[in-house]
Amino acid sequence: MEKVTLDKLKPSKEFTENIRWDVTPKIFLNPKNAAGETVNVSHGYMLYVDLVDNKPALVIMHMKDPLSKTVAYVTEMPEDLLKEAMNCPASECIGGMYPLTEKLQNWLKKELGISPG
Repeated sequence: MEKVTLDKLKPSKEFTENIRWDVTPKIFLNPKNAAGETVNVSHGYMLYVDLVDNKPALVIMHMKDPLSKTVAYVTEMPEDLLKEAMNCPASECIGGMYPLTEKLQNWLKKELGISPG
């Protein structure tokens, strides 16, 4: 897993246009949305928070069929936003993988130059 910066990721349209804001660790492991509909998790990038070297980090998973893999992590971002994500309800946190909070998503969209919505 490679350590990267948001500045390195920002110019990559392949990355920024394929972030799956709708996929959380819980949905990735059980591909259903709140309405019970199946979610396709065979493409794109899932972002989540995890500990890397005992520090909170944004982790990037490249979702592919048949094998998804964690490809990179980012530590150079506000630690308070990462720690806030780690305080999620137990039902949403899967195996040390924490979903992004709305505040963290909005911050990332701003930093990556992605329009909110």
